[in-house]
Amino acid sequence: MHKQSLILQQKAPKDINELDQAFKLIDQKLDAPSSQLLLMKTRYISIDPIMRVWISGAKTYLPALQQNDIIHAFTLSSPVDNQNDIYFGPVGLQTHFLYDKNDKKNQLIKVPRQMLQMIQKCELQTSNFLTIVLNGLPAYYGLIDFCKIQKGQKVVISAAAGATGLFCIQLALNMQCDVIGFTGDKEKMIFLQKQFPKLRIINYKLDDWDTQIENNSVDCYFDNVGEYMLEKLIEKMKKNGKIALCGSMGSSSNYNERQGLCNLNQLIYKRLKLKGITFNQELNKIQAAFDYLFQQFQQKKLKIFQEEYNQLNDTPKALKRLFKGENIGKIIINLDNQQKL
Repeated sequence: MHKQSLILQQKAPKDINELDQAFKLIDQKLDAPSSQLLLMKTRYISIDPIMRVWISGAKTYLPALQQNDIIHAFTLSSPVDNQNDIYFGPVGLQTHFLYDKNDKKNQLIKVPRQMLQMIQKCELQTSNFLTIVLNGLPAYYGLIDFCKIQKGQKVVISAAAGATGLFCIQLALNMQCDVIGFTGDKEKMIFLQKQFPKLRIINYKLDDWDTQIENNSVDCYFDNVGEYMLEKLIEKMKKNGKIALCGSMGSSSNYNERQGLCNLNQLIYKRLKLKGITFNQELNKIQAAFDYLFQQFQQKKLKIFQEEYNQLNDTPKALKRLFKGENIGKIIINLDNQQKL
């Protein structure tokens, strides 16, 4: 049995167009499975902004990648002889692997059967579970659990046409908030306006973008960008406002050259509350989060917007599209129908 893997050939160059240089596709022979080792097939791979940080060599909640390491990625996978069981975890960019169920340091999460049934009940695709976990949960934790948004409040969302941003927009609009979304692409602006007529859209690439929001007027800001945009939004926050920090796309390509914020004093006298948001931060609240999101899906108040590629070696192409901001919603590598090697 053989597998394909994408390994780190060199740290990612700053020029996105040269991103292919960071990747190398290799074929590897797998050892035979045993009673302890399950032969697993990767079915779906999530393409996420943090991958730019990983392939740049930074240490996050996953170890820093070294040359020739399989590149990190979250996936859904199944035993080759039992496609009904689905596992979630950071398996990385590989088509197959051997899984040791007794290795407590590298445990995958088996998706509960009732969760898979709920996905079917909501007329969603299996691959959508990746989007719900990695993007829907942060949106819930940031807006519903932390910010506790309420009807009539002003909510601002950066990277509004991204996978997490689209969840945030829908959750906030469903709460009848006054919602403002940032994007820098005309095509995305048209898409957002068509999908969400009540959404106010601001093109952050315009010189006067920050003047389109009054100072001291924002109740909640869901930040996917950081740096300059976060600094500007701090000025726009009301006293006792809340900021959910979920991403740092503004500095993901040059994380060693971050400038930081120049107006931290405003956090003090405005008594702002900030919280870092990740998908896996509050396991004691995960069931409540899933219940909330699935109820919205059942009521047809929530949609998933997703793009797909179908080969492992499409990953560099997908990442370029993501890093250039050309995607709308989630990008998934769908290997479910790939022929056996």
